[in-house]
Amino acid sequence: MIDLQALMDGMGAQMQRERASSTQMTLGEVIARLEEMHPAANIYGLVNPDSYRGYYCDLAFAPINAYQRADQALKTCRGCMGKVFQGYKGGSYVMGELTPVWISNYGDCGKKLMAIGDDGMLEVEDDE
Repeated sequence: MIDLQALMDGMGAQMQRERASSTQMTLGEVIARLEEMHPAANIYGLVNPDSYRGYYCDLAFAPINAYQRADQALKTCRGCMGKVFQGYKGGSYVMGELTPVWISNYGDCGKKLMAIGDDGMLEVEDDE
């Protein structure tokens, strides 16, 4: 008999690896980028981390219209490493270095985080 849950979990993990390898920043890449920046540099966003509505195993940060210090954003991102988040419709998901990152309000599908500019602005892109 086929274990459908195991099959779906495997397919989801493969899709996440593909997103992490080529389509957007991962949590590990965000942390590395923030470590490169001056601690007092202003970053636009990266608050209220949660499981992403589009792919529960991915991480989302709420979009905000304000800056925060890079050291605070770094602390928030490091706090997500190894943390378990609850999916929008259930399930437990551990976030790690290869977890793709999105900018999205809770319960909404959002935009892929592509880069963090030297000016602290988040570069985002629609999911295709």
